This record gives sequence, structure tokens and C-alpha cells, in this order.
Amino acid sequence: MSLRLKLLLLGLATLVLPWTGIRYAREMEAALRDSEQHALQAVAETIAASLQGRMDLLYRDPGAPAPPNIAPYDLTPQVLTAPPYIDGYPDDWPHDPKAWRYYGTASRRFGILTGTYDRMLYLLLEVRDPNLVFDAPGANLLDSSALGDRVWIGYEDPQGEQEQVFLALTGPGPILARRVEAGEYGEETAVEDPRIVGALQPNAGGYDVEIALPLSMVGSQFGVLLDDRDRRGADPRSYGTLRTNDLHTLGRLTVASPSLTPFLAQFMQPGLRLSVTTPGGAVLAQQDELAVPGVLAPEPGILTQLYRRFVDRQGEPAFIASAAPIYDTRHHAIIGELAVTQAGNRWERLRDRALTRMLDFTVVTSVILVIVTFAFAAWLALRLSRLRRASESALTREGLVTEFPEAGAPDELGDVARSFSRLLRRLNEYTGYLRSLAGKLAHEIRTPLTIVRSSLENLESEEVSPAARQYLDRARQGSERLSAILVAMGAATRVEEAIGNAERSRFDLTPVIASAVSAYRVAFPERRFASELAPEPVEIEGAPDLIVQLLDKLIDNAVDFSPGGATITVRLRRESAAAVLEVDNPGPPLAPEARGRLFESLWQSRSGSDSRPHFGLGLYIVRLIADYHRGGVAAADLPNGEGARFGVRLPLADAPLLPNYNDKVKLESV
Repeated sequence: MSLRLKLLLLGLATLVLPWTGIRYAREMEAALRDSEQHALQAVAETIAASLQGRMDLLYRDPGAPAPPNIAPYDLTPQVLTAPPYIDGYPDDWPHDPKAWRYYGTASRRFGILTGTYDRMLYLLLEVRDPNLVFDAPGANLLDSSALGDRVWIGYEDPQGEQEQVFLALTGPGPILARRVEAGEYGEETAVEDPRIVGALQPNAGGYDVEIALPLSMVGSQFGVLLDDRDRRGADPRSYGTLRTNDLHTLGRLTVASPSLTPFLAQFMQPGLRLSVTTPGGAVLAQQDELAVPGVLAPEPGILTQLYRRFVDRQGEPAFIASAAPIYDTRHHAIIGELAVTQAGNRWERLRDRALTRMLDFTVVTSVILVIVTFAFAAWLALRLSRLRRASESALTREGLVTEFPEAGAPDELGDVARSFSRLLRRLNEYTGYLRSLAGKLAHEIRTPLTIVRSSLENLESEEVSPAARQYLDRARQGSERLSAILVAMGAATRVEEAIGNAERSRFDLTPVIASAVSAYRVAFPERRFASELAPEPVEIEGAPDLIVQLLDKLIDNAVDFSPGGATITVRLRRESAAAVLEVDNPGPPLAPEARGRLFESLWQSRSGSDSRPHFGLGLYIVRLIADYHRGGVAAADLPNGEGARFGVRLPLADAPLLPNYNDKVKLESV
């Protein structure tokens, strides 16, 4: 894993700050919700206390409050926010399934929905009747043979008298309400009651009926009965809350006082809902402004909505509610209940305001920190790359580069660069000492060696015993080996001096190589030499003597590693911009550890030992001469793996300097 990636991951760890902020926001929201819950409970208890014992303010009939339990036929109209238009369509009624009361069976059933608005009582009947029967046109409304379905309404008037009216279903649209009255001689007539308005509309499974009547004509009892006929004149099948001659089955009609709704309005605030219910749970009055945004709850922004996705818990209610009972101290009974519901936007706005500020700061800080960390990591990686490239290129053929980048930096990388610079300076001094050591030793040993050799020569001219002659011969051989060692130790120094003093000239490389190969056949009779020279001239700029010395070192190396009788091949070919000189010698392949170090100074891979001294300078001299000619050297195994190929690539006289000469030499494919 790179350093940049590690620092980037470290920078991403700062995202724990927004996560901590979200946790804090949730705890703050819980505290705010709990505080709002307690405050809302206090509001509910205060308003309920103001309604304590106020039967006249809760119920239209203060003398007969609603019972604690709702009987099957009891009706408690809901408070409507607007009067429905009496046309037989239920579109303008509130969609509240809990407010419906249903009677009958699955096949013969009707539902009733009641509501009050401005001293009027409204009814919506939903009748399931696949066989709707209308009255015959122009029929006598009391002639049972021509009658269809009927809707009967039974109620107690304010004086306690029971009354009945019916609505004849004469067709879609408005329907009239009539009451049956006895005439002077007991004759019954149907008298229209203009106070009651109705309308009917058929539907797929039956029909809907809307009815409106003044609350002033209704007492505490109210009921509805349906006369359902399969055909005109058939016996009615009555069902519902009222039976024709059985008025005691009427249910209670519990209606709120008209003053209750204005009383609740004085406590209203945006985002609040107040409702008063009977002890049985039926709603008497309600003021609802939950959907109205308050001053503290404007429309949230995009970032706030995004933050809410992380803060809001699933399944958490968006409202808080509290309830308080309304007591009648005189009768020691509960006469109602006040419920207060508050939208969550009050505390959500406070939470969102703090959360947005905190998360904006932490997110922006985290993003800036991650960017700065990544930029710092990139800058640090760049500095380390400079140090790496400097360390890789510190060892050159000219020596050690002791100046490192970042050495002037005052931080830890500067300390590392300065330490490397000091180390390389000491290594350069030591390497320079080692390079000059051979020449110094050769100079210091040459005089004692001359004395030893002259002494041996003088001893050879004297009369000595055969045993002493044997030791004298051994001393002579040792001095000759020591002289060869001195020559080898000074070879690299002499070559460097020769290169420094050489004069460049333009010459043809082919006759130089051909002449040298002919000399090798004489110098090394135990080896065979083959040459493959280019037929055309191969002109380069340089020193012919140095080229011959370069080839001498390659041939010496080939002779050392090839068996007796082996054929050493010298090849010279011309390419588009360079001359390639190759020497193939049979023998062992190149060792893997030697491939990158063959042309280094004082390094050799011979595992055996012989009488000749080897200091690992031969191929190093080859590289020095190739560098002087702006060329490069390389080595590779022969195709059959039974030998090695050493090559030198030199630019032609008219060719520009090609790149990477000192890094890689393009030999013939092997």
C-alpha cells in the first residue's frame, strides 16, 4: 500500500466527526422531544382545566352528556370544516373510515356518516342495494302498491316528542322529505317538510344519499331506517337504526356545543391540533393546523433534507400527542377528553439548525483535511521519489554522486538526505582510495621487487648447491608472478590515463578487427578463431589502439572460460546508426548473480584458481573504453546455453548519439 493511500485513509478517518455529530443530534432531538412532550402535556392539562365542569360549552344538550360507552345506535357527528353540497355525491366529505357506522348484513348493509357545521346536521348514507326500486311516476306517496324504496328518519324533538319523516326515492337528484299527518277525518296525507333537504345518486352496488336538517329540530335521540323493496308494492324489508313501529330503538345523538369550536380556536398555533372527544372517544370538536408551518419551521434546504436521512430513525412518529381528561366536579365524572397533537417540525427545526451548522463545519473541515492530507501525501511521495531516483543514480561510471535532493529541507526527510550525502561522500573517498590503492601498491612494491629480482640474478651467477638452485628457481617464479600482479594492478590506471590522453580520429573498424584476430590465432594456438566481418566499411570516431585493447580483454575472457580446442567467434556488423562487435565463446553460461555485475570494477566470477592473478578488471576496462567511444556493453547466453556472448555497440562516425547506450546494448537476438 502506497504512502499516499495510507495518508488518504488516515484523512478519511476524520469522517468520524460527522458521525459523532449525528449521534449528538439524535440525543439532542430525543431531549427536545421529551421536553416538548412535557410542555405539551402541561398545555393539555391547562386547556382541560379551563373546560372543567363546562357542560354547556361541551354539549349542545348540557343536561344529557354522552355516556362513557357508545351504544350500537349512538351517533356522534364529526365537526366539518366546510358544509357539503347536497347533490348525492360523497366527494366533499372527509375520508375518515373510523367515523362511519355500519348496519345490516354483508349483502344488505348501509353505512351512515354524520357531521355538523354551523347549526346544521348532515348525513351521508351509503346503501348496498343491487335492486334499487323508485316510486312510480305520479304515484300517490301513500299508495303502497306504487311505492319503491324509502329512507325514514326518526328523532326526538327538543320537547321530547318522537317524530318521523321519510324521503321517497323518485329518481336520481334531489329528493324531498315528507311527514305523514292525519287529517280531519283520520285521513293520512304526506306533508312536505322544507327544512330537510336530500339528494340521491345511484352507484354500481347501490346508491348514496345526502341529507341536511337543522340541529334545532333534533333532540337527543336520532335514527335512520331503510325500507328496501325488491319491486313496487312488495313488503318492505326494514333494517337500520330505526324500526317502523319501534321508536325506542333510537340511538343517542351527541352533538357538541356550537361555542366549543370557537373556544378551541383561541388556543391554536401553527403546527398544532386540538380536539375534544366524548368519554367514548367520539370527536366533538377539532381545530387542526398541523400542516401549517410555523415561524421556526420554514421549508428545509437540500443539505438539511440530506442530513435528515442520516439522523431520522425509521418508524419514529412525526408528531407528539398528549391528552388530559375533562372532569365534572359536581357529578365526579369524566365528561370528555382533550387531546393535543403537535407537529415535529418545532423541535426538528431547532435540531436541523444546530445539525446543519455542525455538519456543515465538520463536513467542510473533513473534506479540506482529506484534500490537504492527500496533497501532503502527494508532495511527500514526490520528495521520496526524488530521494529514490537520486539513490538509484548515485553510483555512476564516473564515481559516486554525493549531492542529494532535499538536503536543505529542515524536516526528517532533509535529515535523511543529509545523512545519505555524508555516507556517499565517505564512500566516495573510500572508493577513490581503493581505486588509487593498486597504483600506490604497484609503485611502492616495484622498488623492493627490483631489488629482489637483481639479488636473484646475482645469486644465479654464483655457485650454489642443487638444493639451493631449486629454491632459487621457486623464488624466480614468485618474483615473476609478483611482477605480473603489479602489471595487472596498474592496468586500469594506465587505461584511464590512456583514455584521457587519447586523440580521436575517424577510422574503419573492419581492418582493425581483422588484424587483431590474425594476431590472436598466433598468440593462442590452443584455440580456434572465426571471424564474421561486415563487407562494407564500418567507420567510427575514436582511438584504434583502445579498440584493440578492448578486444584483447574480451578475447582474454573468452580464452579463460572456453575449453581447449574451442572456437571463439568474433563478429562485426553494421546497423543503421551503430557498429556492433560481438565475441562468442563456448563454455559455461552466465551465472544469474553475475549478469548485472560483469562490467563492474574489482568483481569477477571465477570459481576455480590458476597461476594467473585475476582482479576483475578486464571487463571493467572494456566498459571504460566503450564509454569513451559513447557506446555500451552487454552480455548474454548463447542460444544453446553452451557459452556466452559479449557485445559492444559503438555509434558510427556520422550517426547522432543514441540514448541509453550505457544502460542497454542491443545485441543480435539470442
